[in-house]
Amino acid sequence: MMQLPFIIPENEYNVRFARLLIIVKELAFSKRGKLVLSIDRIAIYDYLLRNPELLKRVLKAEGQGKLMELKYEERNSIESLFPNKSSLFDTNIIKKIMYSLFYYGYVSAKHDNQGYIFYFTSPLGDKFVEELESNYFQRIQTLSKVLISLQKLSNAQLQKIIKSTQYGVLS
Repeated sequence: MMQLPFIIPENEYNVRFARLLIIVKELAFSKRGKLVLSIDRIAIYDYLLRNPELLKRVLKAEGQGKLMELKYEERNSIESLFPNKSSLFDTNIIKKIMYSLFYYGYVSAKHDNQGYIFYFTSPLGDKFVEELESNYFQRIQTLSKVLISLQKLSNAQLQKIIKSTQYGVLS
């Protein structure tokens, strides 16, 4: 039996490339201007942006539910009802895409005294994001700005909230 390839549009490489670049542009710095975006944090934010219904639930759990409204097409899809939990912890594809972002000069990184690496966009990356015109990428930019309210939480806290809100069917 021959299997036909099936590509989920949101997981297509170029879409993820642009989505990760948006995440880095919008969320690299805290409100105080401190670099805060690690590879693990990028994975969490990417997961939440691919699952807006879950993002809404996480915001609601944090008392921030009014920061966003779901669009009709973001509700009750198979992916939103049963999100792929393994992609939350698998940073391999994100690392590969980040390497590409470095290669093209869209992203830079700095490390702190403890050896943690934090990412931010270059002027070229900022310009690339500004030139994205599709409705999908505009929505990702809007939702990325909503994620700023979650920057105060640690990775462990965010993962705990995500786990507590996503088991079973999300109604």
